[in-house]
Amino acid sequence: MHKILCIVSNLQQELSMYSKLLTPLLIVEILRRRTSEDSPMCQSDIQKELERTYGLSLSRNTISSHIATLLEHYPDNLGYHERIRVQPDGSKQTTITRLYWIHDFSEAEIRFLGDGAMSAPLPQVQKRELLDKLASLNPQSGVSTLKNVVSADARKERTVVNRLLTNIGILDQAITQKKRIRFLWGRYAPEGKTLVLRKTEHMSEVDPRQIVTNGGRYYLLATYPNNAKQIYHFRIDVLFDIELVDIKVNRSLTKQDLTDYQQKHFMMFQGDTPVTIRVRNTARALLRVFDAFGVHARVIACNSEFIDLQVEANLNAIRYWIRQNSENIEALAPEELRKELAKDAQSMLAQYSRNIP
Repeated sequence: MHKILCIVSNLQQELSMYSKLLTPLLIVEILRRRTSEDSPMCQSDIQKELERTYGLSLSRNTISSHIATLLEHYPDNLGYHERIRVQPDGSKQTTITRLYWIHDFSEAEIRFLGDGAMSAPLPQVQKRELLDKLASLNPQSGVSTLKNVVSADARKERTVVNRLLTNIGILDQAITQKKRIRFLWGRYAPEGKTLVLRKTEHMSEVDPRQIVTNGGRYYLLATYPNNAKQIYHFRIDVLFDIELVDIKVNRSLTKQDLTDYQQKHFMMFQGDTPVTIRVRNTARALLRVFDAFGVHARVIACNSEFIDLQVEANLNAIRYWIRQNSENIEALAPEELRKELAKDAQSMLAQYSRNIP
């Protein structure tokens, strides 16, 4: 029994020695996990955390010594504030307080990346794994709390993720090298859960121009070899067997051409056509306007019942947006937009007035 007690005592002493040798690294881990510029820790907090988490009881002087060593080794990662103390003899002493770890990514940047991960066309499990990785870059960001937020648009999770990421990599290489590509078309089966090849006898060839993300989907903007001015877009996740062709892409398109195409075809509200809309003066209706236009909607008239706003928008995009919110929003101008919406309403009325055979 005496031998066993001696062995246990020796082990405890060795563990204590190793723990003290590792103390500087443990302090780094505490600061990395628990602090940021907005959430610093004083030395007494570090002292309590070492004892609570690692069972190390150290004096303030010992911790101060370790911190001084860390400041020499991590000058770019350790931030702190200074406090001046007046000693009994009247002399002044500068002490270090309120330490924090300077993360490579700020809390705001991590939250921004976390929002992007939540809107990505990925399965929920993969989103959670990605959020865990982002949270490790700055544990104070709070981004890990998004793990339990589920996307309301389940269709985005049907994307074949591995194919999407592989295809994006190949297309990025083709655009960088300015090379033509060929591919096979895919389509979703009727139940919308499986992706299969379309029946075709040959591969399509296009000149890739740009990759665009919109509404959680990824698209390739490209032109066909026989018409370098006409742009088309292709869903990237439904392309199979993409290959690079050793033919250089014609440079006839400009960035402005691609931007104009995006605004016209991807339901983007940016545009230069003045549109006047009338919105019911309710919190729900105004929230929909704010979601769509932010602060770019200009109030031109209002009363207790309605608010008239003017925006500069893409007519095709705003037409579909008004159709989605027709119970609260009316287009007042331009006249061509009102006529298109009237046609839409008449077509819908005719469709729902007939008897189903």
